[in-house]
Amino acid sequence: MSTPNYNYGAYSGGESAPVANEPQRPTAVERGFWLLIASAVASLIGLVLSVATLTSDAGRAELARASGLTGSDVDTAVTIGLVTAVVIGVISLAVNVLFAVFARKGHNWARIVMAVFAGLSLTSLIGVNGSPAGILSLVSILLLIAGVVMLFMGPASAYYNQMKEYRQARKMGYAG
Repeated sequence: MSTPNYNYGAYSGGESAPVANEPQRPTAVERGFWLLIASAVASLIGLVLSVATLTSDAGRAELARASGLTGSDVDTAVTIGLVTAVVIGVISLAVNVLFAVFARKGHNWARIVMAVFAGLSLTSLIGVNGSPAGILSLVSILLLIAGVVMLFMGPASAYYNQMKEYRQARKMGYAG
């Protein structure tokens, strides 16, 4: 008969600790991940279209008409708009892809952050118009929401719980 081990986190089964295998990623997580990537691609295409529109003669004329700016002031506004859009767009794209990768790897915090991003993205629906960039923005938001929904479906939730247990077992030396 083995003596129980009351040390915190110790395995007291009287024999060596079981080896936990890394859980199999369910289809819901894979689909959610690829929907999140598709959302990022749609956002990137929308950013490129927005930049092209803003720098076009028609875009500059519309900006001048709407803002009352003239000459070099329009050029300055376009430059500021371009730099702002590109910097925010690239950072947003990188962060979304990074969190999608971590969500795919089974990190629950990443899917929660993606859910917050999806919720916040709903506020941008207010400014969506019928332009190609506006339609791509809408598609991107819908793909983001669909991807997050996939990450919270039953099999995906079980996977996140299993991955948490697996990581804890690995940290304690019980998993391979």
